[in-house]
Amino acid sequence: MAKRTKEDALKTRQLLIDTAIITFSQQGFASTSLDDIARAAHVTRGAIYWHFANKAELFNAIWDEQLPVREKIASKIRLHPDASAETILRESLIEGLRLIAQEPLEQALVEILYHKCEFTKELTAEIEIRERLLFNHDNVALMLKRCLHENPAFMNNDIELAIIIIQAYLSGIVKNWLMTDKSFDLDKLAPSLVDGLLASLRMTPSASGNPHPFASSPAPASSISP
Repeated sequence: MAKRTKEDALKTRQLLIDTAIITFSQQGFASTSLDDIARAAHVTRGAIYWHFANKAELFNAIWDEQLPVREKIASKIRLHPDASAETILRESLIEGLRLIAQEPLEQALVEILYHKCEFTKELTAEIEIRERLLFNHDNVALMLKRCLHENPAFMNNDIELAIIIIQAYLSGIVKNWLMTDKSFDLDKLAPSLVDGLLASLRMTPSASGNPHPFASSPAPASSISP
């Protein structure tokens, strides 16, 4: 009986997190009350307080529960063992965009992150969420280093500038897609959008005048998704 009670409590906690994601994405964090979440989840307000002391704690739990995008898309990146680093990077970026396009919960998460929350000190910081879940600087740098090691002509600019370009490009696409009420087919256009990004990396000159200084040094083997 105790085991059943524990299982039920875990199910209720997950229900509250999933409901909060959808409710925050629709109404905004500031405009959503715990009563709103309780009603949407069809539970009592007391059930929320059993698991979360306040709305901020519930908000932070949302992000603590999420896997990084690279883990969510890992099963979809099925490539030949000899696939180039650039091919793996390309497929990873495509699947990352498609994950957002296809999964309502993923859409709700980025809607909260980009449009439906004014981050205050008691909330997990926006930059921490992006770094931990969506766009990890070190992982992207490693991906680019491997691409350059295999093909020095992969891009003209240095890695740090490339990271700025990639982050701005991808976040801009997702933000605009959400702001325009999904007015274009992100799923269908994902390959072309990613190809445009990779082409821009090849064409953008290095700001330092010293392009990709790490291209000659080998990069360690590692998962190569953002």
